[in-house]
Amino acid sequence: MGALAWPLHCQALLAASVRTAAQQFPGRGQQASERIHDVRKTLKEARAIARLLLPCLGEPARVTITALAVTRRRVGRARDLDVIEQRLRRLDPPSEIAKPLTAAIARDRAAALSSHARFAASASRAQLNAIAKRVEAWDLGDVGANDIVEAAARTYSQACRRGRLAFRGEDPAALHALRSRVVDLRYQLAALSPAWPELLSAQAEGLNALRDTLGAFNDFTVLASFAAERGGLAPEALDHLRTQLQAKQKKLRRRARVEFDRLFAETPDAFADRLAAYLKRPVDKPSLAAKAQSKVGS
Repeated sequence: MGALAWPLHCQALLAASVRTAAQQFPGRGQQASERIHDVRKTLKEARAIARLLLPCLGEPARVTITALAVTRRRVGRARDLDVIEQRLRRLDPPSEIAKPLTAAIARDRAAALSSHARFAASASRAQLNAIAKRVEAWDLGDVGANDIVEAAARTYSQACRRGRLAFRGEDPAALHALRSRVVDLRYQLAALSPAWPELLSAQAEGLNALRDTLGAFNDFTVLASFAAERGGLAPEALDHLRTQLQAKQKKLRRRARVEFDRLFAETPDAFADRLAAYLKRPVDKPSLAAKAQSKVGS
């Protein structure tokens, strides 16, 4: 298998993810929470794959990551409100908490969707399709499989450092920062899973479980902030809600620590050596790389 196979595979996956996001991007009358959730997930996948090419490509990849983040933020507020409403329903708090909070969430959601409507969906889709075209035109002639391994190992190392910092303290922002790198690593390993499907897919699924745990923790942080700033709750009701949320977060933090310790038990160097061995002798060849190679040669 040629030295370009894995970089071309990542390039093709990145372009495909961006084009999928363009198709998913919600337009007027398409504001279902599932659709917004899907496009945000796809854009995060694209970001993660772009980060595999960032160290070797530099500015083109950096500009792409920034542009994807801008697009994701256009639908981010509406999605956050959907999520905290779901969390609130599951908590099933007393009506003096549920009613004013639900009303406040509805008001903010309407404002967020109105703001999103001012962005033409067709313009956002055009931007994403333009990004995909630029990605397909990248020259990867100087990029090899080792560059991809080093980039993934860098993500792994950053997650290790962020995790150690987060679990030493009590700052919710540190756990959220850890989640960002866990999400990246999850999508990166999924992208490279043809090298050893059973093992890398299992590891990616484990990271996804940690992502869900950390995501739930952050959702409760966002809900607590929203309730305090915009919920219109009486002081006693707000204290009651905070007590509920803190109890939930304590359990989630314990679970996240166990999952983190299991998933990040090896050193970054050991992770890199293992991944390099998989990519050197893959179980399955990266088929998208072969398609991209044929396009380059045509």
